[in-house]
Amino acid sequence: MHGRAVPLGALVIGMLLTGAELSGAGRALAQGADTAARAGAPRHARPTLSRAQVMELLATASDRRPANLSGKDLSGLDLSGVDFKSADLSDCALVRTRLAHARLFGATLNGADAQGADLTGAVLDVAVMRGIDLRNATLRDASLYATILIGADLSGADLTRARLIAAASNAKLVRATLVHANLGADPANQPMGLMRTVLTDADLTGADLREANLRKADLTRANLAEANIAGADLAGAVLRSITGRERLIGLNRARHVDQVIWE
Repeated sequence: MHGRAVPLGALVIGMLLTGAELSGAGRALAQGADTAARAGAPRHARPTLSRAQVMELLATASDRRPANLSGKDLSGLDLSGVDFKSADLSDCALVRTRLAHARLFGATLNGADAQGADLTGAVLDVAVMRGIDLRNATLRDASLYATILIGADLSGADLTRARLIAAASNAKLVRATLVHANLGADPANQPMGLMRTVLTDADLTGADLREANLRKADLTRANLAEANIAGADLAGAVLRSITGRERLIGLNRARHVDQVIWE
């Protein structure tokens, strides 16, 4: 958590990430939230802000009084390294916005359009990102700890070496790159019980999961057709009722296959 005290919201989100209840209730949440998030303001109606305007709004904001940037168009801006102080970026346009190493800890990005955004090394811990569009975005080395990604679309996104402990049921990661990504539960950091990556009903068709840490990740009913898991650590991974088991690539080269929970 980058040396920061964990707020109550983070603990609540941590609780949401525990247990199997998310796989049922989370599906309903995802379906409703995804539809609602994408029904926001039409893109042409979003007021466009300059970098100077964004920085001015953030200058007077704090974690307790976050900036309201919801519904704004920040597409193409260079906001690398910026601390957003838990800002509300719901329904924002962030298309190809440069956010490398930005601090989006606790930010809200529900329904945001961040296609092609550069989030290399960004901190997205405890961010709420239901229904966000991150298609073809770059999240290499990014941190997404206790993040809500229900119904998000990360198709084609690059999550190489990313740390991803998230509630991501119904998410799309079609042909996403997760090479060396860390999705594994950390037994040493479980103050609220087991926190795991939940990808129930997610679509990982053709995803590249080579050498990824999937220890105890829940992929119940996920689509893993043509996904490459060569070298991935599958200790305790839940692969109940997955689609495409017979089309998984590299299963014979994955680690701890004997510890996978298939049924």
